[in-house]
Amino acid sequence: MRCPNPTLRLLVVTFACAALLTLLPRPVAAHQGSVTHSRVRLGDDGVVDYTLLVNSRDVAPALGLGDDADATDAELRAGERRLADYVLARITVRADGAACPGALRRLGIVTQADHFAELALRFNCAAAPAKVELDYRLFFDLDTAHVGRLQVTHRDRTITAEFKQGLPPFAWALPSAGAAPDAAEPAPPPSLGFSHFVREGAHHIFTGYDHIAFVLGLLLVVMVRARAGGGFEARPARESTGQVIRTVSAFTVAHSLTLGAAALGWVSLPGAFVESVIAASIVFVAVENIWQREVGPRLALAFAFGLVHGLGFASLLAPMLPPGGAALPLLAFNLGVELGQLAIVATVMPLLGLFAARAPARYRTVAVIGGSVVVGAMGVLWLVERLLGITTISRVLG
Repeated sequence: MRCPNPTLRLLVVTFACAALLTLLPRPVAAHQGSVTHSRVRLGDDGVVDYTLLVNSRDVAPALGLGDDADATDAELRAGERRLADYVLARITVRADGAACPGALRRLGIVTQADHFAELALRFNCAAAPAKVELDYRLFFDLDTAHVGRLQVTHRDRTITAEFKQGLPPFAWALPSAGAAPDAAEPAPPPSLGFSHFVREGAHHIFTGYDHIAFVLGLLLVVMVRARAGGGFEARPARESTGQVIRTVSAFTVAHSLTLGAAALGWVSLPGAFVESVIAASIVFVAVENIWQREVGPRLALAFAFGLVHGLGFASLLAPMLPPGGAALPLLAFNLGVELGQLAIVATVMPLLGLFAARAPARYRTVAVIGGSVVVGAMGVLWLVERLLGITTISRVLG
């Protein structure tokens, strides 16, 4: 049956094309955005216990399982030796300049919000080293954007840091085991502070295209309203500004609640489910923008989906939190998220308001309908790739 509405027909064709694109052959590329988590304890006796938590998707290429594979428990067990060799060739511990021999003590499987391999490594160095260096080159040959989160403990002090491609090895000058109690100790390396977590939150928003798409999809319809006699008119500036503030506030409150709860371990849902619902929220908003001539206030919708988006934010933050004193990093990360979101809204919405004031009918066609088609098509691509476990659009947007 022929669809009489040309806008709806365009939407259907666009979504169909987007879905077909996900079925095209894809070039082999690294899994982007990979993250590992290292917990290291430095002993005065020269023993360095190194626990590495790595997502099963990220180890798949190292095991020869393919770029888009998710290694099963059986595959991880079968590839234990190969995985250990891969990791030990790319993580080096040095004590006073001399390499410390390392070995895999245990391979575990951890299932939390996602599926992880946990490698317990031990490096044996000379007793009472004056300086320990951790040289990390893991996965940089597969993913140049890879990040290694690090928590390293010596005695009662814990330092948080990051491994990124191009950074020097992590080094810690240790106090002497036999030093007098009042002797001056070497200053420890700086730990990740408040400003770091603010930058991480802002970075996550600026590179979180799905979150940006959802917020913009919510706000595209705010600038115009349907006239009783037909057509569209610009919404008064005070009214549109109030709607933007209320909608963004509802979204902010919701994702702040679940961000905190999930990052602290109070709430946990499977990562694939959360990311799929986030993609579905984008599609829902886009279709509603096009389907309905007049879209009312969306406070409940923004709040409901904001709860899910907060779980998505938490998937990045949770592994970054130090073992104690998580409140300050949590606050800083959330502040960064809000500042980034505010910067995007404050930049885009005045431009959309100017467009709507000058040509409301054209704004409805170009910005609301056209913008929603683009946002919705991206949502479909994200939804398909997350349901099927492929990474087409992630590679494009990188």
